[in-house]
Amino acid sequence: MELKNLRTFQAIVDRGSYQRAAEALGYTQSTVTIHIQQLEEELGLPLFQRTGRRMVLTQMGERFLPQTRELLLAADRLAQIGQEGREPSGVLRVDMAETLLCYQVQPVIQKFRRLAPQVRLVIRSRNCLDIAENVRSGACDLGVGYDMDWSRDVLEVEPMGAYEVILLAAPQFAHRDFTTPGQRKPVSLVTDEPDSIFRRRLEDYLRKRDITLDATLELWSIETIKRCVMSDLGFTYLPRFAAREELGRGLLLELESPVSGVRFPALCARHKRRWVTPAMELFMDLLRENLRGE
Repeated sequence: MELKNLRTFQAIVDRGSYQRAAEALGYTQSTVTIHIQQLEEELGLPLFQRTGRRMVLTQMGERFLPQTRELLLAADRLAQIGQEGREPSGVLRVDMAETLLCYQVQPVIQKFRRLAPQVRLVIRSRNCLDIAENVRSGACDLGVGYDMDWSRDVLEVEPMGAYEVILLAAPQFAHRDFTTPGQRKPVSLVTDEPDSIFRRRLEDYLRKRDITLDATLELWSIETIKRCVMSDLGFTYLPRFAAREELGRGLLLELESPVSGVRFPALCARHKRRWVTPAMELFMDLLRENLRGE
């Protein structure tokens, strides 16, 4: 049996579909199908069956999965034996929350590149839900983000400090009361995509207080969000560190509210069954040194 076929099988189970497995592994969907067909031909029995629109494991697939995971873990360990005592090498894929990547982790990346020049470091900005799923499926080696009830069933999760998140607006912002319940406020929330942990927490707070807004401006860049808020197009909810410069220069101000100043834990996650490579260990050590929260 070829390891690539086994990795494809594991990715389908972890991602929930052939298409998502193909995206995670960088294959076409037809390649994924061929890998599974080859496995099933070797075993003489089907591994998946279709239930509605979903592919689910057959009884044979259920029996085959834990042994596949053990075999792939052993293969990863064997692959690292020759690297013990040597400089880190290979590829390290790290998915991160945008705010941490933009404002907190640059020193980590700089030190890592200096200490591990043989490693090809691939950094991607992702939302926290996707980070957890990508670590689970093997689409990345490490995930660094904020806790969104990341499942600990297959993820090894390590705290990396906690950060204050605050309500921000321009100095001329006229509607500053976000404490009194039952308001209809003629303002806009300027925020990022719906799966943002900060957006979810704020919208939950507003619902509980029965505070309704005129509109939501949904953007995909923290810097663009800040510029719109500084232009008095609305208010936002971001980590204090992401707006430290603008706060210091008086371009933004913090709005007083029970939701402003809530601390969000930052986490580093890896797959429990993945062998920790020298590159992964070095990167995690640098995170421990540099991410202490504030």
